[in-house]
Amino acid sequence: MSKPLSALPHPPGRIPILGDVRSADRRRPTQHEAELALRLGPVFQRELLGNRLVVVGGADLANQTLDERSWGRALVGPLAQLRELAGAGLFTARSKDPLWGQARRILTPGFSQSAMRIYHDAMASVADDLAAKWAMSPVVDVHQDMTSATLEVIGRAGFSCRMGLLGHRDGAAEGTEQFLASLGRVLVWASESTNDVPLVGTVRELLGARGRNADIAVCRTFVEGIIETRLQSGDYGHADLLGLMLEAEDPDTGDRLPLQNVTDQVLTFLAAGHETTAALMEVALYHLAAEPVSGDRIASTELDPAPLTYEGVVKSRQIRAYLNECLRLWPPAPGFFRVARTDQELGGYRVPSGRGVFVLALAAQRDTGVWGPDAHQFRADRFVEERITASSRKFFSPWGTGPRSCIGRQFAMHEATLLLASLLSRFRFRLENSDELVMRERATLRPEPFTVVATPRKI
Repeated sequence: MSKPLSALPHPPGRIPILGDVRSADRRRPTQHEAELALRLGPVFQRELLGNRLVVVGGADLANQTLDERSWGRALVGPLAQLRELAGAGLFTARSKDPLWGQARRILTPGFSQSAMRIYHDAMASVADDLAAKWAMSPVVDVHQDMTSATLEVIGRAGFSCRMGLLGHRDGAAEGTEQFLASLGRVLVWASESTNDVPLVGTVRELLGARGRNADIAVCRTFVEGIIETRLQSGDYGHADLLGLMLEAEDPDTGDRLPLQNVTDQVLTFLAAGHETTAALMEVALYHLAAEPVSGDRIASTELDPAPLTYEGVVKSRQIRAYLNECLRLWPPAPGFFRVARTDQELGGYRVPSGRGVFVLALAAQRDTGVWGPDAHQFRADRFVEERITASSRKFFSPWGTGPRSCIGRQFAMHEATLLLASLLSRFRFRLENSDELVMRERATLRPEPFTVVATPRKI
């Protein structure tokens, strides 16, 4: 007979009424929960003031929650907080909101293979600009340059708009640096506020509301400026995402997206599209710089200095395996919430219909029971040796799951593969210091800033 959720293991030191306040970590919550999973098992609970969070960190149980017949998506945690920023954007809209389905149908063609071929040249132009910068200044601030590169990619490919972060400021969007600063503060708030002790959180909310509202206004004004520039040009027909949002009709209803929702979507793509891919690129560059011989091997067997074609990127199997291993160990979205559609049993515990659980991909993707005893080690060839599919026991879900999974995952993987291939074919990396990889949490998992030295390869 299954046990109630109250019987789940929990961290030691629980205090009456307050709960597991001693185990709370507002600055690195998911990393702390991954550590708890090693001690408490594949499913456990954390409780604060009577609010119970059920954490699923085992691969088998995490895979169980992916069944769309039994489980659905729950808008909880940092994503729910980000509704204040992105409104009814694709990631933050509720599934029952008609605008979510309308936007998904309108934007899906924007991530097709034919669309990716169109975006390829814009992505390549960013890679060239980044390589030119590194050739002149080989000591690289990885955080700054990956932020610049990924924001430029989504700007140029998605909205036919330069951000001015890698030179070429003529005609670039204005206020990009202020947008990034405001966005960064909002992302930190979204992550930390969901892990505050309730009373402390209320005080923080009251004290920080004014500044946060100002930051949100900066972000939305920046995006509105990009849209207004396109509208004033009278040229809506660009083969890009913004053109789709402004011109395309929903095939089901015949309606176009309201202008306010276009703002929500552009802001979503700018924020999520650059933040997550930048995090992936930073993890990859760290490992390539920490072990330069792995980059040498890829460069000698899979790359050449010639410009990468679309087909060349698609065939870059070793680089995609390298990126997948980065996503396995450090998924930019470290977890997601699922809700039981009907009464469920999870690991011997009864989950009532309507009850949510947090699927901690950061832990499930390191489960030694399915990934092997070296699950916590970086080994990219595991993705060459075996193709991980939906039916595999090896839980691997860095893009979420179901109809609410990331619509831009092919865009992000093509972008990251192209950028990494382009840089690897031209440079050899090493860490300037022997620092360990330290991850920060601000709605995503992203490395703390570090520096590499990029030395031109001998051709």
